[in-house]
Amino acid sequence: MTEWHYEKEGRRHGPLTEKDITTLITQRRIHANTLVWHQGQLAWVPLNTTLLAAALPTTPEHEPPPLPSYRLNNTIVWLLAFAPLLGFLLESIVAILIYGRRGFGYSVYQLLFTHPFWYLSVILNIALSYRDEHNLKKAGIDTSGYGAMAWLVPVYLWRRAKALGQAPSYFWVWVILFGIVLLMAL
Repeated sequence: MTEWHYEKEGRRHGPLTEKDITTLITQRRIHANTLVWHQGQLAWVPLNTTLLAAALPTTPEHEPPPLPSYRLNNTIVWLLAFAPLLGFLLESIVAILIYGRRGFGYSVYQLLFTHPFWYLSVILNIALSYRDEHNLKKAGIDTSGYGAMAWLVPVYLWRRAKALGQAPSYFWVWVILFGIVLLMAL
């Protein structure tokens, strides 16, 4: 009996029977591009190149495979990385537009902290992360492992980078800018 191992989020799991692996496939916990290995193989290979591919859900033959991660358009995710700063700017503009004349004696900084518009930053962050997740799905990327976390932006950014095999640069930019904006609020 062949014992299988699979990779998820950079960790090895197993040994599992073929039936166990098939169950994970039907539960959509692993997919065609999940790396698998069993004794006798020289290296880890995508599940869809093994006999386990028979358990994969059938897709129309005319549907192309997912785009490689290096070909994805990362414009939205980089906007999301700068969203803490962009949100602060958006809050400032709204504060000036609403309280500009009445708040003439106040600085923008004072307007923001006497009339908080923090919800605009939250909306911007969530909207950008959901848009990015939507774009990934259109590129054929399976986002089931992290797409549901789109509302929790730093978790989404970290899991996105790991799932796509990218450096988590946009995660760190977001964290640093979020910290700077928080420090400005003190």
